[in-house]
Amino acid sequence: MILIMAFGLILIASYCLYLVSSRRIQKTLNSKWAILAKHVRTIRYLALILIFIAFNCLSHYFGNSIAVVALCLFSTPLIFGLVLSVNDLKPKIKS
Repeated sequence: MILIMAFGLILIASYCLYLVSSRRIQKTLNSKWAILAKHVRTIRYLALILIFIAFNCLSHYFGNSIAVVALCLFSTPLIFGLVLSVNDLKPKIKS
């Protein structure tokens, strides 16, 4: 249960950071997540707090010494999946 909560917190933090990134901020202002784009600094701090809570969950489950490695190992596939899901990966048509 702790691992599922850590996965969820990392995923939410990554998605929040993606929505308020400098490249995505204009699209976020025109979407249903416009409230996030108006409070960029707060959302970034919230994402940092969520990552810190996930780190605490992982350190409780694995121990203090391996929690950093676990955070990196667990966040890598989640961020990769997030990148694949939000990007348009259609092949370019050559004319």
